[in-house]
Amino acid sequence: MLGGKAMKEEPGSLESIQIGSRLRSWRLASGLSLHKVADTSGLSPGYISQVERGLANPSLESLKRLADAVGMRIGDLFVDEGDGSPESSRFFVTKRGMRKQIRYPGSGILNELLTPDLQRQFEAIWVEAQPGATSGGHPHSHAGEECGVVIFGSMRFWVGNADLELAAGDSIYLDSTVPHRWVATGTEPLVAVWMITPPTF
Repeated sequence: MLGGKAMKEEPGSLESIQIGSRLRSWRLASGLSLHKVADTSGLSPGYISQVERGLANPSLESLKRLADAVGMRIGDLFVDEGDGSPESSRFFVTKRGMRKQIRYPGSGILNELLTPDLQRQFEAIWVEAQPGATSGGHPHSHAGEECGVVIFGSMRFWVGNADLELAAGDSIYLDSTVPHRWVATGTEPLVAVWMITPPTF
């Protein structure tokens, strides 16, 4: 990822199939039809069906719409059934290369969970994004607070009416209820660490 090569996900890749399978499980568990999710998300039933079968690569924005439509969080895709991590542990070490991760097919974005799971008071995420990769075409908002720091590369960040440029070493704190979005800028991949409380990713 850091070598500057774009991450490429093909239809039917393992990541696409896993994402689609989990979205379908969420929908069925909620007793929702494809048409109901389509009405709520603004996406077509045919497209949703393709996503669920791993035949389409949804954008980050589409994944957010689908997760919202079935009452889940995108971050729940991090959950690894049978993980076995002790909930009562007072500390937890995750070695590099062993983090729970999620790749948004075709988005050029990789997120890795630095905290052990999403059952804590806050979540910390390692973010890698190719130049031009974006959190979505429309600002989003949610309950809580968040703080991020750019480790490498640069990003353009919109929060409310503010239009900001963040370079390596820059950080930002925001009230997450204020609509916000970002895009990786420059010619080098973006690396950042993001912290959110409560976990809402």
